Amino acid sequence: MNEYIEIEKILGLSFKNHKLLETAFNHSSLKNDDIEIESNEVLELIGDSVMYFLISTYVYENNKFNMNSGEISIIRSNIISNETFANFANKLQLSKFIKLSKGQKKVGISNSMLSNCFEALIGAIYIDLGLNSVKTFIKENFKDEIYTLLSKGPVKNKKMIENEKKQKRSI
Repeated sequence: MNEYIEIEKILGLSFKNHKLLETAFNHSSLKNDDIEIESNEVLELIGDSVMYFLISTYVYENNKFNMNSGEISIIRSNIISNETFANFANKLQLSKFIKLSKGQKKVGISNSMLSNCFEALIGAIYIDLGLNSVKTFIKENFKDEIYTLLSKGPVKNKKMIENEKKQKRSI
């Protein structure tokens, strides 16, 4: 339980259901060691959906440059990315709390795993404390980072550029 106090202190939140908080940090590799352990994958899916909704709304409400839907979609993708979420996870020091299988501990924690953990944490906050708590949490911890990404405007990443090339070739 002491671990939960430390996590909650870092997050500035108080969970009603500590099982959700524990599950948010259980990497799927743990199932290799104990089939009964619930991994964070479902919470990750929920957290991803919540972030998609919140960031879409935020970008729409802060559309000072009259961007079209395509540009808004690109900015949303710039914010909702493994890189951004891994940075958020690092800011919160989430890697200290991620539980891995014995084999995965030898490999270490990747940015993708950090990003997934962050999404799972958002899912746990949403289920336990509600949407307003997630909004407040994001605003208090990542407002500057999100504003910076929004201010850069739409920046196409490698994947977007490759997809555009493929679409042009197929025409």
